[in-house]
Amino acid sequence: MTDTYSLQQYVNDLKEITGETADEKEIIGRVGPLAERLVADKSWLQQKYYETDEEQGFGVHLLHEEPDHTLAVLIVNWLPGRGTPPHDHGTWAVVAGVEGTERNIRYKRLDDGSRPDHAELGVKKDFKADAGDVVAIKTGGIHAVVNETDRITLSLHTYGKHINYTNRSQFNLETNEKKEYIVRVE
Repeated sequence: MTDTYSLQQYVNDLKEITGETADEKEIIGRVGPLAERLVADKSWLQQKYYETDEEQGFGVHLLHEEPDHTLAVLIVNWLPGRGTPPHDHGTWAVVAGVEGTERNIRYKRLDDGSRPDHAELGVKKDFKADAGDVVAIKTGGIHAVVNETDRITLSLHTYGKHINYTNRSQFNLETNEKKEYIVRVE
């Protein structure tokens, strides 16, 4: 028996899991260990996954996506000192660290959500995720990611639906502005 675990095996397992259940908690619970297994193998890593988008502050490379935009698997690299604004997720997410340490900040809504372009957030949890660590985010969860190191970091992102098709929002902590959040994907 071999310990290698390919990206194709991972995708096949994702399809099997999501074909057996729609329960988000169960999906996340089953996908997490598989994501850990995939990032431990690293035989699927390619040099192009380190290509960044200077303007965006991170590079996003699509590894797999179903025709209906479900089951999207991406590799994201983060430039030193850069990250994302606080943003929500319109789908479940399982993120596994591949290389380096990333700071994750989880937020909670402080307002009642009644104003469509406005959101007041407060920090709920602030933690570091290292290579091999898995971070799960439920649909609607709000967080930000920052690379506070002096080198590029990499993480594997698995989503129930491609993030640019989920009506995600980003949040400005200074102005409390809420607006659409789309990222450039290679």
